[in-house]
Amino acid sequence: MIEPVLRHVSEGPATAATPVAVPAQATVTATVAAGTHPAARHTSSTSDSAVAIAVLAVLLALGCAVWAIARSRAVEPRWTLSLRHSMAEAGYHASATWAELTDWFRLGH
Repeated sequence: MIEPVLRHVSEGPATAATPVAVPAQATVTATVAAGTHPAARHTSSTSDSAVAIAVLAVLLALGCAVWAIARSRAVEPRWTLSLRHSMAEAGYHASATWAELTDWFRLGH
């Protein structure tokens, strides 16, 4: 227990140089309340965004592994053949349309 410092009225007002005893419990309570206590600080070195990026990387790697296994076993659903044919035909039509447009501009229309 810390005894309070008693001053007489004849000593005058307290100045900054006057030592004042502060109980240790009050200092700890004030420090915790202010949020600067060492145990109250966030001590993790890994940020939340780094964890999210790591999770996305693991999911991407897992998806690539599943895709590689499916390709190595020659698993091809029927819709992939029709999709490939449809995309090739769409590319053919788009390139023909672009060629017609460039010819139209070249001729000065």
